This record gives sequence, structure tokens and C-alpha cells, in this order.
Amino acid sequence: MKILRVDMSTLETRFEDLPEELTALGGRGLSARILSKEVPPSTNPLGPEAKLVIAGGPLAGTMAPSCGRISVGGKSPLTMGIKEANAGGPTAQKLDKLGIRAIVVGGAPKDDKLYLLVINNDGVTLQDADACKGMKTYALVEAMKQHGDSAAVICIGPAGERKWKAASVAFTDKDGHPSRHAGRGGMGAVMGAKGLKAIVVDDKGAPAVSMADKDAYREILGNWTQVIKEDKQLQGFSMYGTPAGIVALRGLGSMPSKNYSSEETPGFENVGGEALAKLGEERGGRMDGCMPGCIVKCSIIFHGADGKHVTSAFEYETIALLGTNLGIADPDEVAKMDRFCDEMGLDTIDLGSALGVAASAGKMEMGNVASAWALLDEVEKGTEFGTVLGNGVVATSKALGVTRVPAFKGQAIPAHDGRVCKPCGVTYATSPMGADHTAGLSYDDPMAKEGQVEKSFQIQVVMGMVDSLGYCLLAAPSDHTAALGFFKDLLKARYGLDVTEGELMEIGKQTLRDEIKFNEGAEFSTIHGPEPEFYRNEALAPTGSVFDVDPEEVASIWERL
Repeated sequence: MKILRVDMSTLETRFEDLPEELTALGGRGLSARILSKEVPPSTNPLGPEAKLVIAGGPLAGTMAPSCGRISVGGKSPLTMGIKEANAGGPTAQKLDKLGIRAIVVGGAPKDDKLYLLVINNDGVTLQDADACKGMKTYALVEAMKQHGDSAAVICIGPAGERKWKAASVAFTDKDGHPSRHAGRGGMGAVMGAKGLKAIVVDDKGAPAVSMADKDAYREILGNWTQVIKEDKQLQGFSMYGTPAGIVALRGLGSMPSKNYSSEETPGFENVGGEALAKLGEERGGRMDGCMPGCIVKCSIIFHGADGKHVTSAFEYETIALLGTNLGIADPDEVAKMDRFCDEMGLDTIDLGSALGVAASAGKMEMGNVASAWALLDEVEKGTEFGTVLGNGVVATSKALGVTRVPAFKGQAIPAHDGRVCKPCGVTYATSPMGADHTAGLSYDDPMAKEGQVEKSFQIQVVMGMVDSLGYCLLAAPSDHTAALGFFKDLLKARYGLDVTEGELMEIGKQTLRDEIKFNEGAEFSTIHGPEPEFYRNEALAPTGSVFDVDPEEVASIWERL
């Protein structure tokens, strides 16, 4: 396996061998390893010394179900610490077939130009992309078809070019839509600062990945497919996607409404899983997988009333932050906002949170769709306030003089309120990633005061491992321990590696150690105070719960490492 190095200062590319001891490491873990060794923690995240790491997992090219997640890592302009955001789609599978585990981009163009990186079976080229300046992601992907109809595209929209702190990195799904976003942490701004508008990955002509034991591989896949198909939780995802739990989560108060308040959004059931499934049936939408080989197929392909495609990957977090958090429960309007964010290359969570703060400050009317679109129009045009919104909820709160800031460590709170999902609250307060539900989410006895630090620690370790292997958490069975055996057996079938379950867990722990060490030398460790005050003193209806986990216990979490 290889690492592709791209120097944007000299416009040179080169390959180097992936160290043998890192054979089983990819995604978040490999990104953290590279960044902690090669990037000064105090560097400007948008400067030439910063690096952008795009890494797939070690099992992506096997085409095994849900093993093709891809990570984007760098120093975050939002949190000012290390960051990883991951996405679905076929990109990691194609990179693995080409023998590439990671792309590491450093430097910055001296001429402030935009460039396109083309990777295929013939090699690697950097090409002028100034003609693509200002292009939104869907139009850009259409233009990239000249480099291969079935190629995967990694790109930024106007938000990334503008280096906005809430800018995302878009990945095409298996249908070619740029609907899969590494959304959190402003990685799109880091890519924009590198002068990279897009990366095209075409595996046409590349051979299938080699297997150490093909017979074992086939048996493993057969057994795992059966496990997935029999899991009731995953059956729910297959039917309704991530919005499957909206009614239950809104009932707890965990799904945000009207700027993370206790005020209800009328008609929120209209954006729930069952309602969306009914709309899909009527309009020709469907459930599908974002990457080849997925058997859970939790991605909602949403069509408008005219039966035409509006957006793919219509997910819970987006529906919550651009929907109920703004008092909006019209699925068509929320879907259009999702498409807007995909086109612009913006994190739906941080933008939705910023709009919620703007509404509470009187800049838009909560529940008024027209006033929400008026602000999105400012975002598209890049006006002064549109730029504020594009830089996320912390920037928006500061500009408006708002002191109730729904963020941890510079990043907006996702759609799992830590006042009722207390393990998640601990994760927000302690993760090297800031407020990121994908860093560690658990609804196991969520409102109990005791034991939540240990739960958060355990799930953060698991997620460090899962994100380093490139596996999709939404395809994890209810019995998470079963996945350890699957990973262990599949690594042996692919590489002949004998890896223990303990060694797999150590991947998660080491990833966290690398991230924590980086943050100790970065502004992350000095500019962020404790959790937002309203989390501890503003009770959330209907449970009346607050985040009351002992602060000293929360602060001690990493002593367990």
C-alpha cells in the first residue's frame, strides 16, 4: 500500500510506501498519526504548514459491507485542534483498488490558483482548475465526468473556496451525487486553503485487491451478511434511515427544537422516518446504500413533489438542525436546504445551529421558511452576515452578541442533546473533536447521573477504532462485540494478519492518545472553556433534565487511557 504526497507549493506529487506496521491502520487513526508527527500543533490551520489527510480504511477494497468510509483530517479552523470527519461513498474503495491508503496534502499554491488532482490507474496529475472557481458541487461533478463517467469525486463548494470555518468536503455517492459530506470541523476550508477544488479518483483498469485467503473471505462475508440482516435495529435503518428514531428522540427532548429550547415544533412527525418513507413511496424515492456492497441501505434518496431528485443522504442530523431547530417541519423545505448545503459545501449542523441563534436574536422568524431562505440567500451571495453564518455558530453568536452559545470547543452541538443523552454530553465536553456525536454516542440509560463518564470513554475508544477501520457505525449490529470478530477475521483474510480483539481496541486508544497529544500543543487546550452554561442550568422539557454529571469526574476521563 502507498501514501500519496501532494505538495501544493511546488505542485509535485510522489508516492511512498505505507509502513508495514500500519497495514491495519487507516481512516481517523492514520490521519491522527500523520498529523501528530508532521504538523506543528500551533500552526495556522489554513496556512501552508498545515496538512490535509484523506484516508480510507484497510478493508475498503474488499467491498465487504460498509467497510468503505473515508476520513478527512487536519487542524480545524473551528476548534483549533485536531479534527477528523468521515463520509460514505465509493471513494475509499476505489483508492484501495489503486493501492492508495491515504492522500496527504501540504503547502499552498503561491499564485492563489485552484487545482484539480486526477488519480487513476495510469498515475497522478495536477491540473489547472481556475475555470471551476465558484462552481457549486453538483455542477462541478458534472464537469468532472470528462475524467471518467464512473470516477469518484472529492470536492469543495463556494464555502470551501471562501475558507469558511463551517465548510465541508463533499464526496460523490455511488449514483454520482456529491451528497456525502465530511461535514464537521471546517475541513472544506482546509482543502480550499490548499488550492484544491477537487480530486478525481478513477479505478478503471485497476485489478481487484489481493486476498490472503479468498475462501475464508467468502465465508466471513456470508456469515456477516446474515448477522446484519437479522438485526432488528438495522432493519429499522433499512426501512426508514436515520430519521427512524425522530419521534422517540423528540419525545425525550433530545432532538433539538427552536434553538435547543424546550419549545415544541408543531408537526415534527412530518419529518419522521415513517412519514418520509410514505413520501418516498408516493414520489419514487427510495432507500439505498451510499457505497457498493452496503446491505443496510439507510440512505434516503428524497424526491420532490414532481418526482425529481432533490437530495440524497437525507439524514437525522440535517433534518433536526435545518428543520425542527428552526421550528420548521416541512420535509420539502428541509430537503431543499439540505441540497443547498450540499451545493455550497457547508456543514448542515453548524449552519443550522447558526441559523437557530440568528432566529433567537431576531434575524429571522422561527418557523418562517421564507425568512430562513432570506438568510441562506445571504450565505450564497457571501454578504457580510452570510459570511458570519458560514463561519458557524460561535462566529454567529459573537457577531450578534449572544452569550447562550450552543457549542462545545468551537463546534455546534449536534442533534443529540447532552442534557438527556448524558453520555453524549460527556463526549462533547471531552472529545478531542469538540461537539461531535460521531465521536461517542450512547443512549444506554441516558438520563442517569452516574456512570456516564465510563460509558463515554468506552464508546469513544470504540469509535476511534471503527473510524480507523473505515467501518460505518450505522451498520454495526446491536451486539457491538460481534463486530470485533468480523474485523479480526477480515483483516486476516485480506492481509494474513493475526490481530487480537485487544489489539483492535488498542487502535482506538492510540488514536485518542495521538489526538489528545496534538491538542495539548494547540490553541484547543487554551481557548475553550467548560461546557455551555445553559447545559447545566436550563432544564429541558419534557424530562426536566440538565447535564449534571460531576465536572471533576468528566475532567478525569482520559486517566483511563
